[in-house]
Amino acid sequence: MSIRQRVLRWYEGTYIPEPPGSPFLMGFYERHWSSRFAHAVVEFYIKEWKWIIGITLTCVSLLFAFLKLP
Repeated sequence: MSIRQRVLRWYEGTYIPEPPGSPFLMGFYERHWSSRFAHAVVEFYIKEWKWIIGITLTCVSLLFAFLKLP
């Protein structure tokens, strides 16, 4: 199993099917706490990418300006 496949399996989690006779039709994915955290970070980045890029560029620019001071 390649590293990529292992990372994808970790990210998606383990599929838990519904037991027979259950009123629900689909199972669910049980994820490790670190996978849930990674999902939260990715979802936050997808929603707020404009703010993240702007703040990052501002901080880098301020750092360069601070380093240029005599």
